[in-house]
Amino acid sequence: MSLAVLPRALMLAACLLAVVTAAAGSAAAQSSEPAIRPPSVALVLSGGGALGMAHVGAIQELERMGIHPDLVVGTSMGAIVGGLYASGLDGQALERVVREIDWRGVFDSTPARRNQTYRQKAQQADFPVRASLALDGAGVVLPAGAISDQKLLQELRRFSPVKGALNSFDTLSIPFRAVATDIETGQPVVIDHGELPIALRASMAVPGVFAPIALDGRLLVDGGMSANIPISIARDSGADIVIVVATPSGLKGQQKMSSALDVLGQTVTLLILANERAQLATLTPRDVLVMIDPGALTTTDFSRGEALIAAGRRSLLARSDALAGIVGQRGRPARRAAANAPSGTIEYVRVENGSRLDDAVLARKLDPLVGAPAEPRVINAALDRVFALGGFERVDYALEQDGGRSGLLVRAEPAARGGGRIRLGLTLANDSSDSDYAVSFDYRTNALDRYGSELQLQATVGDRSAASAELFRLLEPGQNWFVAPRLELVVRPARVFDSSGFEVGAYDLTYGGASLAAGYQFGSLGEVRAGFEQGRGHAEAREGSVTPRSFQFDIGRAFAEAGVDTLDNPYFPRSGVRASMRWVRGVPSLGDTSAFETLSVGALTALTRDRDTVLLGLSGGSNLAGSTPLDARFRLGGLFRLSGYHPDELSGDSFALAQVIYRRTVAQPALNLLGSQLYLGFSLEAGQVWARRTDVALDNPTVAGSVYVGADTPLGPMFLGYGHSERGRGTGYLFIGRPF
Repeated sequence: MSLAVLPRALMLAACLLAVVTAAAGSAAAQSSEPAIRPPSVALVLSGGGALGMAHVGAIQELERMGIHPDLVVGTSMGAIVGGLYASGLDGQALERVVREIDWRGVFDSTPARRNQTYRQKAQQADFPVRASLALDGAGVVLPAGAISDQKLLQELRRFSPVKGALNSFDTLSIPFRAVATDIETGQPVVIDHGELPIALRASMAVPGVFAPIALDGRLLVDGGMSANIPISIARDSGADIVIVVATPSGLKGQQKMSSALDVLGQTVTLLILANERAQLATLTPRDVLVMIDPGALTTTDFSRGEALIAAGRRSLLARSDALAGIVGQRGRPARRAAANAPSGTIEYVRVENGSRLDDAVLARKLDPLVGAPAEPRVINAALDRVFALGGFERVDYALEQDGGRSGLLVRAEPAARGGGRIRLGLTLANDSSDSDYAVSFDYRTNALDRYGSELQLQATVGDRSAASAELFRLLEPGQNWFVAPRLELVVRPARVFDSSGFEVGAYDLTYGGASLAAGYQFGSLGEVRAGFEQGRGHAEAREGSVTPRSFQFDIGRAFAEAGVDTLDNPYFPRSGVRASMRWVRGVPSLGDTSAFETLSVGALTALTRDRDTVLLGLSGGSNLAGSTPLDARFRLGGLFRLSGYHPDELSGDSFALAQVIYRRTVAQPALNLLGSQLYLGFSLEAGQVWARRTDVALDNPTVAGSVYVGADTPLGPMFLGYGHSERGRGTGYLFIGRPF
């Protein structure tokens, strides 16, 4: 080869080498790319009330099979289970949530008794009806929801590992979408950012149960009204394969629709079924539908979480063959930690207070949070104390940062309308010889001033009638010091019995007057007060041979009272103590007919182990001077107060009573608006009433006892029992409603 040809040959070889190298590089690059993108798998969880707890069992079985979704979409209860799962809780942690969540509290918006003031506790004991309606100048204001969402939001915040707002729910351990319904348009609303507990609350805003919630300019209700099985939303979010876990929306038969509420409920179910069928029609052969078989369990069985979780596991296993094709298509995604962990300590509290109450009143309840750990349990306890003040729609919070400091924003939202709340009560009382009835009315204003003063009006019409008005005027932001002027009128019978228990006659007592008291509240623990009252009364014989046939009396008395109450329930307590003292002196210079003096004391404590509770009570009173007038005498008789005797049968200047009352919880309530606990029990009592103080002798008490069935109902306590005392006295009792 000549030298002239060599350069041209080298150039040709170089070109060939470049082509080969480029081809090899291209082939290598192509071989590094996957040939097929793995399909995206979405888990879709339907609404269904309590039946939605079955989703937990389905998730547990999916985890056991090695199926871990790339996306979770949920509606209503499906949103709650799915949101907690997506935020980092696995199947076992979800089961713990179901066991620990206070479902009874969620469906009872009454503030916990431990957070109520002593006055509120006394009001609850005096008028135990739970349901109330708001009033304003135009009349009754119907609520947007039957139940406050205060407890529901607290429970969602307690169990959610995500604190604060997120720009996107894609940053959760698993991307998540909650579905609600725009009540204005009826269209589904996809919630994919913000505070997770708020999103879950909006998705579960069951119409008529919880009020709608305002979010991003929309008023939202339960997602089941528009997309109870939100398959299309999973598709729109990029899902290739959808695993649907759905609860049945059963229709009632004609024979079970006997009321307007039944028809209304059936109508709502038909609307939900319509959107479910439209969504299910979009399923493809690649998708899997798991229909929960709950057996006899229903949408209100919130207390049956364990059984519902088991139903979810069984239903998922029944579809294991259909799910087998999905197993192993993707490796388990990394389950990241919660998107934002809570700060360790609350360094400041900021309040958005829309109520009439002074900020200082709320600050007294919230200041203990400064320096406390930012834990839902600690925060919720403080917020409960604010909510118990009354007049709030909800008291919620959010964690925030300001200048590097970790703080708590408390949003105290007042009730939208209403100048106060009204309760209506019904009392039925019957023993083997007599019966009483009464219809009662109770009205309490919202806060009248910045310290939370209130006006309370009460009226009772029946065998015992009364009317009263009291202004409870608080004097400082701590809500400790108060004055309480009061007007009262009472019309009631006063039965008279001989020593054998035979009723010899009865008076109609009518008396009324005015009183003024001042005192100090020790928070929720107790109270002391003192004051005076003036009035006039009249007694008229209405039957029997009592003498005199009629007489008048004047009232002019000084009094002092003290009390402590830590019972967790006024009529069926499981723990706590209640103690009281009352001193009364008739003062002729104030106009009283009789110069007398009386003192009475009493104490009751509750001891509980599992389902068994024992109440121990001791009380007594005596005339200290003068002659006690008819309206101020001490009385015993009735269930638990020397059972076997008629109510208030025994009367005199002095009395003593010891009680041991046992009860056992035999039935838990269904978690609905009418749920009631049921008890069986018995009592043993010993006591006596003496006509004169000089007759008092504790060595020969009357012994009595009873057996009873009790229930804590929305109308108040219910007792059905039989009492028997020595000397052959026996009486049956039936009582329900507000105590006389």
